[in-house]
Amino acid sequence: MKKGLLKGIILIAIGAFIIYWSVDHSPNASIGEKVNDLLDDNAYRMSETWYYTSLVGGSIIALLGLRSLLKS
Repeated sequence: MKKGLLKGIILIAIGAFIIYWSVDHSPNASIGEKVNDLLDDNAYRMSETWYYTSLVGGSIIALLGLRSLLKS
């Protein structure tokens, strides 16, 4: 397997995970999710600043992976 191909796949996977994680801990949760978070001791919501920073960061990482994948 080419080095660029493997690097691209890994970067896309990392970027997708960061985006999924950000959406899962979004500050824009519905009322039902917020009530469930009150009952769960390990639940948390990110601030809007970190939410959007994580989305942009994950998108940039995934796009770099896509670029690396297309170059190889």
